[in-house]
Amino acid sequence: MAHYTLTHASPGRCEFDMASPTSAFRDRTGHLSMWSISKIYHDAATIAIDHGFMPSSRDLGKDNIRLFLISEKYVMSPTFRTKFSRAGKLQKYHVTYTVSAVTPGSVSNRRVFSDTDTGSWFLKSEIKLVAVNWETRRSAKFPDSYYESLSKLVDHEHASIMTRKQDTLIPPDTAFKTTFQTRYSDLDFNLHVNVAEYYRFCSDATSEASLSGYYRHFTSDIVKYTIMQTDATFLSECGPREQIVVYTWQDEDNFTKLYFAIYLKKVRIFQSCFIYNSSLTQDKVMSSL
Repeated sequence: MAHYTLTHASPGRCEFDMASPTSAFRDRTGHLSMWSISKIYHDAATIAIDHGFMPSSRDLGKDNIRLFLISEKYVMSPTFRTKFSRAGKLQKYHVTYTVSAVTPGSVSNRRVFSDTDTGSWFLKSEIKLVAVNWETRRSAKFPDSYYESLSKLVDHEHASIMTRKQDTLIPPDTAFKTTFQTRYSDLDFNLHVNVAEYYRFCSDATSEASLSGYYRHFTSDIVKYTIMQTDATFLSECGPREQIVVYTWQDEDNFTKLYFAIYLKKVRIFQSCFIYNSSLTQDKVMSSL
């Protein structure tokens, strides 16, 4: 777990300062990839939960219930990519976790990375977790006592950044197609492919597509461009040693908007939209090899 200093801990809210990500999290350009950002948030979530941010999951375990991620959105500030790069020399950043919404079968969390000195935000994100029966792998309801406890923790001060359900994304016939095989090392403790790996599949697919000349405007490796926003929906699970197909295509009107759909045995299990900055990154951190 990353080094951190706790600054506030109470049910429904947790704040702490985290040390800047190490080089192990940075990609071939010296910046944080979406895969890395997802992993860092997982680390931060563990810290928040360990300090009582949400009611104990042991209460859910008695009813054979676990929480599965169903949707996630990230919004990056213009300074995020540079500040968190190898050249940014950021020593630490502040993390704030709050409960943004609760229903009888779901809970949403809002996460913010901000400057420890000025308070200005670097990265905002929100996730929606649904209750799932561990044996049937179907949606479930929270126990009444757990739902009542969660409902009291909702932060009504800040607006949600997930304001609507993501539209269904069906790849056109002209979509760029890439095939991957999932690995045992992709699995998490829920015994399915971890959330972060889906971002890795999409990122690798975009590099292949951009280097092949498929996209308009993005004619060099797209990893050199800054991601400004992502919106993702996790539709179904995937295990190890599965052949998955990643489709990517570009919005017809807005070339900075790229879409993704991942299929397993002709079933769409994941979809997302990445919005990029149209300009190449100016940070001089990429290797010249």
